[in-house]
Amino acid sequence: MNKTNSLSASEFFGWKRHPFVDSSSTSPEISLIKRDHQIFERAREFLKVGRSFAIIGNAGSGKTSLVRSIAQSLDPRSWKILWIPYAGCKRNGILRVLAEKLGLELGYKGLPPLPRLQRHLANSQKEPASAVPVIIVDDAQHLEAESLMDLCSILSHPDEQSPLASMILVGDEALERTLRLACRKAISTRMAYIFRMEPISPDDAKNILEARIEQSGAPKKIFEDDALELVATQSHGNRRELMNLATTLCVEAHLRNEKVITAELVLTTIPM
Repeated sequence: MNKTNSLSASEFFGWKRHPFVDSSSTSPEISLIKRDHQIFERAREFLKVGRSFAIIGNAGSGKTSLVRSIAQSLDPRSWKILWIPYAGCKRNGILRVLAEKLGLELGYKGLPPLPRLQRHLANSQKEPASAVPVIIVDDAQHLEAESLMDLCSILSHPDEQSPLASMILVGDEALERTLRLACRKAISTRMAYIFRMEPISPDDAKNILEARIEQSGAPKKIFEDDALELVATQSHGNRRELMNLATTLCVEAHLRNEKVITAELVLTTIPM
């Protein structure tokens, strides 16, 4: 093994930011494959007419990244994003998180949280050029049924039945099963559509890696073609696994002082 170099990864590989690691300050222009583009465009059309929908997929399928991309594409003058990253808190907890994001002090006296939120949203919509709230609930399979009903109740004006907000539920198959239950009909009918995130093909995986490398400002040939093929296949259609494998290989190449990731490096680094 070559002597470990003292340069940072960005200096060593010559990229502006790490192509396979995302952070809050470098939210990626995610690599949308054709199927993602279709969901992306349809989701935006639903939001434009005040409708809600769900995005379902296994862990690592890219659903949260896709929703983040949708949210980032919305004009903040027209939409107000209310992101609830964890849906496991109790019923009043969800409502209080939502109230906090809306700048509403619930207190402990007066109307209960749900009608307070409904009234607040209804009054906000009366203001000129007000932004329409988009409630995004990640890991929505953890929502209690009562919390899900509360959130659905907030979407429409209690008297006029006009839309007050849209909602995007993001979750796994457990969420889909919940929405399919007959006893959850009142919830599922609020969803205009249920989108599914499917495993990606090896060709899509390669395209995502190449797009990420290009977006990072890195040299195009960080990966040899054979290495790219191996990583794409070994990810088994899971986007998170794809990013983890690519990151691991960059770390290993950096430690070995090798600027190109070869098939040999892949085979000696990743268990096959």
